[in-house]
Amino acid sequence: MAHYRQESGINTRPATAGPALVYLHVPLIKTATKPHSELVRQVAQLIEELLVDGATLEQVADRMHMPVRRLREQLSQADVRFNEMLTNSRRNLAERLLLDTDKRIELIAERIGFSEPSTFCRAFKRWVGVTPAEFRRRGRLSAGDRSAS
Repeated sequence: MAHYRQESGINTRPATAGPALVYLHVPLIKTATKPHSELVRQVAQLIEELLVDGATLEQVADRMHMPVRRLREQLSQADVRFNEMLTNSRRNLAERLLLDTDKRIELIAERIGFSEPSTFCRAFKRWVGVTPAEFRRRGRLSAGDRSAS
């Protein structure tokens, strides 16, 4: 026999109602989290498209046809910060360009939204722990080791 609590004149089941209750809520949980993951994916895609222009929160919100405040709130609900997404996109693109192309560091800095190569080099070293030139050199050495095997 189930035990009920009396709250404000209403009989309620205990919070630990069992697996059936959890099972019933799984679709709701999936529905609630899906829009956030789609939002994060859209924001990440727009950041990559806009990187050369700096990719500001305002630019992304404008492209998504929503107010900046609403976008910031929705990202916050998804437990994501715009600036972290921007930094991750810049770092990932910089790493790919350094390893997969022979583009000069100045051009890579410009491509990911830095106006000065020196600022990019400092940021990259903070992100990865080595300079862009050292990162590229190490990447090529390890690629050479793999191809020699």
